[in-house]
Amino acid sequence: MPTPPFAVISIRAFKPAWAGTVGILAIVIFLLIAQPTLIPADAQLDGYVIAIDPGHGGRDSGSSHAGFSEKEITLLLSQAIAEEIQSRGGIAILTRTTDTDLWDQVTYQEEIEYTKQEYELDQQLGRKIDPRDRGIALGTRFPPTYRLGLRARILTAQKHNAHVLISIHTNHYRAESAKGAVTLYQTHSLESRQLAAAIQHYLKELLPGRAEPGISPDNFFILRRSPVPTVLVEIGFVSNKHDRKFMLSEAGRQAIAKAVADGIQDYFRHLAAWARY
Repeated sequence: MPTPPFAVISIRAFKPAWAGTVGILAIVIFLLIAQPTLIPADAQLDGYVIAIDPGHGGRDSGSSHAGFSEKEITLLLSQAIAEEIQSRGGIAILTRTTDTDLWDQVTYQEEIEYTKQEYELDQQLGRKIDPRDRGIALGTRFPPTYRLGLRARILTAQKHNAHVLISIHTNHYRAESAKGAVTLYQTHSLESRQLAAAIQHYLKELLPGRAEPGISPDNFFILRRSPVPTVLVEIGFVSNKHDRKFMLSEAGRQAIAKAVADGIQDYFRHLAAWARY
């Protein structure tokens, strides 16, 4: 059965519904300490919507090395991951399918309004407020253009009611010896941390090199502002010959796609098991 086409939608004038995630103490403790386990080959992702974000694009090429740009590699990897998810019955939403930066999908005024809403929510929840967000909300700072494209990616995931958002990137370092996958998670979300651990559990076998546990909290815009569990996966180093060759090869991309999908599936399986209690 052929897989359905990937979807990229217009998010102009879409207003997100802000909602927090609340869980009982037992589930929270489990998500913090549970270790991912191997999943059965016949397990599926039926009923789950997973947004896959190929990092960068268009005028924003990301990092580059040896003639290869991050935006090209992330699109190839994301397409492979989306196909793997669909083969397991899940719904994969790509935030972009072409070489575009999405900067024209959100206006500056819309971004200011979104930021004001988030600023008020952060205050209500007692979250630490990023000075960049505070400045935009209070009118002392103007949104940088790249932020519009990042907002568009979040809104695409929200419009499709995605259960999780996976942002795909590659790493770069001046020393070519730096290598390996690392997965970044939201500082405020325990679900994001567990999702990062599940994905990294499988990726580290393919692209080793990072010190354990290979996951880290971070404050990137897409992590800070996405209202659903979100992770940013630095698949490998474009500046490392082995990582770069692996990410660019068909076999490597398929293996990476399987590892990411296994991690996502493992994460959902844990949540489904504990939801019965």
